[in-house]
Order: sequence, then structure tokens, then C-alpha cells
Amino acid sequence: MQTLVGQDPREILPHGPTKLLVDSFLWHDPDIGIVAAYTPKPRDVEDHFGVFRGVDQVESFGQACVVSCSVFLDAAKMGLRFEEYYQRRNFVFAGVERVHCHGFIRQGETFVCLGLIQQYKFRQMTVSGRIYKAPATINLPEYFKHFSSERLKNFEIADGFEHVFDIHNIIGKGIKNEKFQH
Repeated sequence: MQTLVGQDPREILPHGPTKLLVDSFLWHDPDIGIVAAYTPKPRDVEDHFGVFRGVDQVESFGQACVVSCSVFLDAAKMGLRFEEYYQRRNFVFAGVERVHCHGFIRQGETFVCLGLIQQYKFRQMTVSGRIYKAPATINLPEYFKHFSSERLKNFEIADGFEHVFDIHNIIGKGIKNEKFQH
């Protein structure tokens, strides 16, 4: 497998069905970064006035960018399928430098996470990026079909996308499963 594009996030991410916050991978270069999409469901905004909270945006970004990209590289390096990989390791978020919310996302509004890998070493990955609310009329797979690493590095995206969120240096680390056991 050369890329996460076209892969089912349920097979890549270990999160249960009510915590999985990635619908699709739209663009991916394993050495540079990723673009992924999600549309908040009713359970995601329950008791929050129909709004997908900033903390949930951090979680979605982390899943889409840190966990997915790390697992992709780690599993390939170890020669394992994703299912086999998760029998040995899992991911924890180790920190985030800062976030800034410029707007909000409601239930049913699709957004894209653009994650640029800052560092990857010893199963630890640092990613920075942005979240944009996507125009309702756009075909996301088609739009990102010819995306490039240069466009990702410059966050070059069409005017119809609304800049909602910035995240700087979110860190995730692969941990042996034995560390999770008491």
C-alpha cells in the first residue's frame, strides 16, 4: 500500500464506532502529510447545541493526522497489517502546543483536516495544520485528486473553504500494549 487514500478509516484507526472522527482520507504523502474529511453526526453534537466542539476538532485532527500517518509508517516498517499492528501497539496523545478556533462546525457540515508532518522519530509524530469547512457543493475526492505537497505546505486551498481551526504541534506516540495493562 502506497497511501491511505481509499482506505477505510475503520481499518486504520483503533477507535470505536462512537469515537471514530474520520470518514475518508482524501490525499496522503507518507513523508509530508495528509488530508482527511469528516462530517459530524448527531452523537457528536449531542448536548452541545448542534456544534462540533473545538476539543472534538482536536481529536478528529489527531486521529486523521497523527494516528493514521504514524500507524501507516510504523506498520509498514514492521511489515504488519493494521490489525496485527494494533495487537502490539496503540497510540496516545502526548501533547499539543496550541490551538486557535476561528469558527465552528455544525452537525452535517463536512470539514477537512490538512496535516503537515513536522517530525517523525521513534514512533512519535508531531503534526501541525488546519481545519477547513468544505463547501457543500464540492466533490472532495475529485478536488483533492491532484493536490500536492507544495499546496499542503502552503495551505493552498480554494476560496470556498472556510478556515475554522489552527493546530500547532500535536504529538502522538506509539506505545506497546503492555503499557496500557495494569
